[in-house]
Amino acid sequence: MNRVCIAAGKLAEKPYHMEKIDRNIYSVEELCYSLVQSAQFLGPEIMDPELVRWIAADAGLPELAEKLRPFLGKTRALTEFVSTILDYVGFVSQDRQMRTRQIVASGQGMEPYERRMQRAKMLEESGRAYQAEAAYEAILQDLPEPEREIRTKVLVACGTICARMFRFRRAAECFGSAYDLSGRSDLYLRYLAAVRFGLPDEEYVAFVSEHPECYNASLELEKRVKEADADYRRSSLEMQVARLRDYHKDGQNTNYEIALHQTIQQMKDDYRRTRETAIV
Repeated sequence: MNRVCIAAGKLAEKPYHMEKIDRNIYSVEELCYSLVQSAQFLGPEIMDPELVRWIAADAGLPELAEKLRPFLGKTRALTEFVSTILDYVGFVSQDRQMRTRQIVASGQGMEPYERRMQRAKMLEESGRAYQAEAAYEAILQDLPEPEREIRTKVLVACGTICARMFRFRRAAECFGSAYDLSGRSDLYLRYLAAVRFGLPDEEYVAFVSEHPECYNASLELEKRVKEADADYRRSSLEMQVARLRDYHKDGQNTNYEIALHQTIQQMKDDYRRTRETAIV
């Protein structure tokens, strides 16, 4: 025989919007499911007077709302607030309820992931880009599915690493996913920049033509690219190239090879900076 679940309250006509995971909630059973799935990153913001009002009026459970009201405004009452909802509704198993309480009560939230992000950033700053990217990718795999804030940060970090290594297609994927999660216009601009630098000019023009929604952003991007290119032209590169010519002309092969290596490295660094200026 299949398990029978008895619903509590009623299906709300007007949903409660759970901001943390950007989800509309239509029943207390759905609320319980979301609390359990989001346990690792719940914070005091979930003790929302509007949620309590919604439980009483829209979900048809004024008795549960009365049990929750004493917790409002008490930042240390998060575990009791969540436990009260789970106990009253009885939608999830006792084992799952206990595990959820333990996660919420630990107060760690997303701290383990944030520590892993710090380690990945240290790898990145020490020049170990591939190891840093792998560390960020591992975090993405392990994050709870509803989590959005840290996921966005990790995607931006991955996109930045890939752009610095001229892997613009992957950078565009990361920035595009980050934009989809956050809706931030600056991330859309980074996405568009990665697309631009990853395509030949003709293909990029065709891309913009096929996506009229990106027209205004493309104008802003072109402005930034022109400013970055102008800064690059004002750099010391021409003087260094002239010095290389002199070394080569005079037969100073050792000096020529040393200066050539230094110039090429600076050109790479300057190019990265100009692209970052346009993307960031």
